[in-house]
Amino acid sequence: MNGTMNIIKTSMLNALRRRWKLALVVFLFGVGLVIFTHAYDMTALEDVRISGTPVGADGGEPTPEEVEAMARRAGMFVLFALLAAAFAFGTILFAFLMPGGMVANEQRSGAIMLWAQHPMPLRSFYLRRYAGVQIATVAALAIFGLTGAVAALSPGGGSPTGVGGAVNLCLTGVLACAISFAITALGVRRAALFGMLYFVLSGTVEGVQVTSSEMGRNPETWSAGEAVGGVLPFLIFPSRVIDDLVAGFGAGAAWDWGATGLVLYHFALWTGIAWLGLLRIEKRPLKL
Repeated sequence: MNGTMNIIKTSMLNALRRRWKLALVVFLFGVGLVIFTHAYDMTALEDVRISGTPVGADGGEPTPEEVEAMARRAGMFVLFALLAAAFAFGTILFAFLMPGGMVANEQRSGAIMLWAQHPMPLRSFYLRRYAGVQIATVAALAIFGLTGAVAALSPGGGSPTGVGGAVNLCLTGVLACAISFAITALGVRRAALFGMLYFVLSGTVEGVQVTSSEMGRNPETWSAGEAVGGVLPFLIFPSRVIDDLVAGFGAGAAWDWGATGLVLYHFALWTGIAWLGLLRIEKRPLKL
């Protein structure tokens, strides 16, 4: 038991030591959002329209002062959007990078043979290290999520769902970490890069599916489209499913047990893939 806890603790501290600079940058983006939403009324900024004809306070042509004020609000909105995008991207990138090349790099360098000589099976050893990394990831994500919640719940944040947003961020990051670890457990280097590609492609496919549903389908291809649409949630990153799950945190909202089960399925799926990858590597630690 002590050996297991030591492995988990060492792995957790090592992960934090490797990624603390990136974590600090993401946290500072979050702090920037908090400051921004406290300094400016975001509900007013969201009404800004970059395109279109400006309208003055009296409904006629705006005065030079009104044009200047509109341009200033537009600039503030762009800055806020950039901060929010950097915070969101930094969070998901951090989660994918946390496992690093834990398995694949050590297999390629031959360092894995040091662990293979240990009486503990390689599967158990790496799964314990992964548990430490996941704990470190959750701790960092909790801080990011609370920072985002403070920004969302601020007087100018314009959002009453700060807690739900924090949970959304944590669930997304935990699953991203699991995917990255599964990829490296398969012996694939640059797991974070492939994980990010999977995340981006999943969002693209999901967006195309939603657009197709809104525009309607040809009756002749309806059955095929429905079949593909029914399978996709089990294959792509469940961003929309996580949104449905955290919507249950809203006042009076019904809990979506289907979304809960689907999120658990994805976590179990990638954990199972990691286990199978480690089992294969355990039989042949070095690539010959």
